Amino acid sequence: MSDEKSKNKKIQLLLKDLKSKESSKQLEAVSSLRTHGNETCIEPLLETWDSTKSDELKFEIEDLLNNIKNSKVPAVIMACLSESKYQNQKQILLASIWNSGLDYHNYIAQLISIAIESELIEVLEVETIIENLEYVPSDEVLSESLLILGNYLNDHKSETSPKIDLLIQIGVILKRLNED
Repeated sequence: MSDEKSKNKKIQLLLKDLKSKESSKQLEAVSSLRTHGNETCIEPLLETWDSTKSDELKFEIEDLLNNIKNSKVPAVIMACLSESKYQNQKQILLASIWNSGLDYHNYIAQLISIAIESELIEVLEVETIIENLEYVPSDEVLSESLLILGNYLNDHKSETSPKIDLLIQIGVILKRLNED
């Protein structure tokens, strides 16, 4: 059996344990996924997080998501953020973006779109992501992000709220990045 097939088989066994009714098996699976998992494990982890009542298991899943170091993860996380079935996990997904240290600079426009449709706490997560970018997004990504944000703020110019204030702050950060 090739190494790839062996790895995939190991992952499938761990994902089966993740769906177990036994908390100890689930915790062991999360622990093993830290070493043997890949981006295909994210959705099953989110589904387990959503269905469990165990705070310990939720914590371990969040910690795993926060510490994933795989360049294929950003595309999967962003896809999950766009899916309504993962709305309960939106905040932990956003927190995982800035905690993981992975490169999300090409997803800034999508993050802005998510922020304007979100609650204050998620807008704060998006601001944190943008403030801590390691790479400056391209002019195209920055322009698209500023356009999305500008349109939203223009449509809501008569509103005052902490969310609007935070979105304005994000706009200031994006403009500063655009000038650099």
